[in-house]
Amino acid sequence: MKKSLLVSLCASVLLSVVSPTFVSAKQEEGQFADLPVVTLEEGRALTEDLSLVNENQAKYVFLFIGDGMGNTPVSAAEYYLGPDNGNEGNGVAQAQPLNFSQFPVIGLQNPTDADHYVPDSAATATSLGNGVKIDSNVIGLTPGFTEQTESVAEKAKAEGKSIGILSTVTLNHATPAAFYSNVEHRNNYYEIGEQMALSDFDYFAGGSLGGRTGEEGQPDLYEVMEENGYTVADTQEEFDAITADSGKVYAPAAVLSEADGSSMKYSMDRDQGEQTLADMVSKGVEVLGSNEEGFFMMTESGKIDWAEHANDAAATVHEVIDFQNAIQEAINFYYEHPEETLIVVTADHPTGGFTIGNSETGYNSYFHLIDNQAVSQEEFDVIFTEALEENPEMTFEDFVPVLEENFGFIIDLEATEEVLTQAEASEAEAEAEETDLMAISALDLEELRYAFEQSKLEYEDRNAGQADVIKGYHSYLPISIASTRLVARKAGFAFTTVDHSPERVPVYAIGSGAAMFEGNFENNDIAYKLLAAMGMYEGGDTAIAPIKVTGKASADEATEEESTEETTEQSAEETSEESTEEETAEETTEEESAE
Repeated sequence: MKKSLLVSLCASVLLSVVSPTFVSAKQEEGQFADLPVVTLEEGRALTEDLSLVNENQAKYVFLFIGDGMGNTPVSAAEYYLGPDNGNEGNGVAQAQPLNFSQFPVIGLQNPTDADHYVPDSAATATSLGNGVKIDSNVIGLTPGFTEQTESVAEKAKAEGKSIGILSTVTLNHATPAAFYSNVEHRNNYYEIGEQMALSDFDYFAGGSLGGRTGEEGQPDLYEVMEENGYTVADTQEEFDAITADSGKVYAPAAVLSEADGSSMKYSMDRDQGEQTLADMVSKGVEVLGSNEEGFFMMTESGKIDWAEHANDAAATVHEVIDFQNAIQEAINFYYEHPEETLIVVTADHPTGGFTIGNSETGYNSYFHLIDNQAVSQEEFDVIFTEALEENPEMTFEDFVPVLEENFGFIIDLEATEEVLTQAEASEAEAEAEETDLMAISALDLEELRYAFEQSKLEYEDRNAGQADVIKGYHSYLPISIASTRLVARKAGFAFTTVDHSPERVPVYAIGSGAAMFEGNFENNDIAYKLLAAMGMYEGGDTAIAPIKVTGKASADEATEEESTEETTEQSAEETSEESTEEETAEETTEEESAE
């Protein structure tokens, strides 16, 4: 039988080489011969709509930074918005593209810092906004603090453009700070806030300010902003009253996160009618749009990153979708000014080692299960803290209903771990009701119980052992992050860290100068491209050396290359100076001869 099959296969291969038509005819007589042939879609576009790209100078520039928004959060949001998530591998697995992923130009940028492969937001934002690679945790200062940098926003302001800086997190946080500040460490919040007040930028909006009161005797940073000519509009009524004639404005959201009191709420925690990032962008267009010279607006969705740090897939997905809504405000403006608007969307770095697919769900996906999660990890911190304050003797059994209410868990306190054969496990899975997908196993129950007990302890008393360090429990409220991770796993997501990662991240562009953002480049190239789009930088020759296989580089070689470049530049300068001196001497001789 096996020999016969092998002969048949060999014959088929031979016939496919000698006579493809004959093989095709034989296939038509096979098992599926009666099925109709698929008719391909007529008129399917095979290239991007390049009419959405032009070489005009960009009068209006929008830069959107999804903090922590690598490829995975975008894909996760698109799959979640799909028809039915490809549930159990038997549904329709079809991504629902986000608005910015439909932009005609997509590139890749490398987010590494000058001194770390795994980067941080201070250095990456400085690269994006200032065009210089610097060390981690530093803002706007070159390695060794030898030089300060100047951002594209500051350069655009000097050219007469209006400037807007927006973020869902504090406005003196790393990413927004990189566009107006120069400090030795990103945690110098008060100093950053003082520089924010001196920036003379036209519109700040979103979160409040961290470290507002500084040291004893220092004025509140809101007062510092007002002393420097800013109107602080921190109520809904004041925000609504802002117009293009309001002068310099700082508009922190009227309702801030209850957990930290300074960032905007996660979109999934927001109540109806509360301000959104889209509202902030819309108001920014109104405030900045009347300037004849145009504007530059940087908008950060900072809590995509925070959600991934906390391994909260549900909050991450909803923040990306909320970010899309904010970007739509810029897209609407683009369609009103298509010949002079540029929109660029990117990330500073990926976060959380966020992945789609895990061993627990195999090839099945249950993205809809994140709908069982009612609040973000941040808001659940508040819920737990308040519950513990009301009942300091609270037990895990007391808290189970709260877990079920906020995460949709089905908890059986008597659950035991069953050891099934693969066949038994497959049969059990096939017979399971959808509601059982949120049932908690004995192993997960043990983890939740442990996380609950650790959460009851003061921070300094919690277990700082290696297992907890790897889990990241010590930096987060254990019960909250354990719960969000469990929802994520059941939905088919996973995380590998509570920190950042350095894989390349996408860049999406549309409009004037968008073509420059195609390809594979360093994150600091983005600053040059933005300036070039606004007519503030003239690039060099685009020809590159022949492409070849690369080998392992060493730090010594890199230093030697830099040294060689510096020597070459110095020699060129000296030659230029000598040439100038010679020309001057010749001109003097000629003048003397003429006299």
